[in-house]
Amino acid sequence: MKKVALGGLILLAIAAAFLLRLNDLDLRPMHHDEANQAVKFGALLEKGEYAYDKTDHHGPLLYYLTLPAAKAMGRARFQDLDESLLRTVPAFFGAALIALFLLFGSSIDLEARAVSALLMALSPAMTFYSRFYIQEMLFAFFAVGFLVSIWRYILRPDGGWYAMAGIFAGLMAATKETAVIVLAAAALGLIAVLIRERISVLNRDMPVKRKVFARHVVIALIAAVAVAALFYSSFGTNLEGIKDAVSSLNVYIEKGSDATGLHSHPFFYYFGILAGRISGGLVWTEILVLLLGLAGMVFVFVRRPDPVIYTSDPVPVDRSLGLFLIVYTVGTTLAFSLLPYKTPWNLVPFYLGWLILAGIGAIGIFRSVPTVVLRIVVLLVLGLGLGHLALENRQANISYPSDPRNPYVYAQTSPDFLKLPARMEQLAAVHPEHRNILIIVLAGPYEQWPLPWYFRGYKKVGYWAEMGKAGDLSKADVVIASPEFADDVGRILGDRVIVENYGLRPDIILTIHIRRALWNEFMKGRDSVR
Repeated sequence: MKKVALGGLILLAIAAAFLLRLNDLDLRPMHHDEANQAVKFGALLEKGEYAYDKTDHHGPLLYYLTLPAAKAMGRARFQDLDESLLRTVPAFFGAALIALFLLFGSSIDLEARAVSALLMALSPAMTFYSRFYIQEMLFAFFAVGFLVSIWRYILRPDGGWYAMAGIFAGLMAATKETAVIVLAAAALGLIAVLIRERISVLNRDMPVKRKVFARHVVIALIAAVAVAALFYSSFGTNLEGIKDAVSSLNVYIEKGSDATGLHSHPFFYYFGILAGRISGGLVWTEILVLLLGLAGMVFVFVRRPDPVIYTSDPVPVDRSLGLFLIVYTVGTTLAFSLLPYKTPWNLVPFYLGWLILAGIGAIGIFRSVPTVVLRIVVLLVLGLGLGHLALENRQANISYPSDPRNPYVYAQTSPDFLKLPARMEQLAAVHPEHRNILIIVLAGPYEQWPLPWYFRGYKKVGYWAEMGKAGDLSKADVVIASPEFADDVGRILGDRVIVENYGLRPDIILTIHIRRALWNEFMKGRDSVR
């Protein structure tokens, strides 16, 4: 009955994860990174074209895995896509990774797996970044698969899991360049396990030590390279993509080590997001996970208790697996924290380790307390903590998904910005050529996004980062300018335009200059409706 109840709890966690991640995916405006990914996918959808760009894009797998979702929904054109469809892909992987994590099997006790599954499902951070059309949750899914495969291989070297480890490694590499961090941390974890077990055999604590066979490592490497090369080469149509994928490591090393860039943050940046803050009367914290994760690390190293007092080991994890998870978690946490370049969703690969260890820590604490009363207290605290995570989850993803007070929000497009594409629709409705309205955008590359996503149905839109290359502004129906160009555009166009301002992001205002004749047509139409 106990196993049935725990199994039901795990199924409930998985169901909750899917519900929380897939519900109301269009609440938040498209982030500029999402829009960038969407445009890349649009080219693949409409023309079947994809070529890896090492300078400012991650791997190709997000686009290729979005393709079947779009086809299944009957979408064949970029302009027919929407936020919900695109975000469904990472949302699915963000929920499915909980089921994949369960493949650690009995090496983690069922109670600990159930707690970890609940924490993963309810985590505001894991849910928030699952609802983002970026690579992170696909990467996290493949990272979990890679870790599980390594462990299953350690348990049974002849089971084919070495090939699965190679496949998952290749999928990670084809998703994001930070795969090198996960691969390195996992390799260190595996080495730590082998050293531990060799020492245990010498001390006669274990009858036989586990081994890693060189031929299996070679097969895994071949599988990883083959899978990654398949995607980076666009299935053999762009062999240059393989070369670019290798050389991209230098690009991202330079980018990641830049301590003066826009995304440069201090060492404790990620812990600041997770440990919590109080902002505008809202309390944000996932410190329960961090504390339980630390407890899980401690329990892995606790000596086996007196069998007279404890009939079984209260530590709910195979100690070699516990060591493997600790080395992976600490290694990835340090690596991502030491890199000056930080965006908040980069916490996902190492936070996975904390969430797994938190389940181990929670059950370790529960089993270690000596009385029924204290066990009830532990369960109450855990229940209250899960309840608070559920409340925060709703706040972060439903109530305040674009609010700057939300710690998971980062350079988010302002909800006010949505009035701009709505205004374009109104103007296009009264224009003789409708969506063939001529729009010139004058802005730096960073300020141009996510306009290409919202203007995907317009045929005459030009994006320029230099005034001199934009041509005759007076011929445009609408000129959209970022702050650095707004004054110059205003002087050039003078009283031939009507000016409006829209917030793009909290610190960026876009100024739109509407040709007066078009504005008059719009006002005439609005007056006739009245």
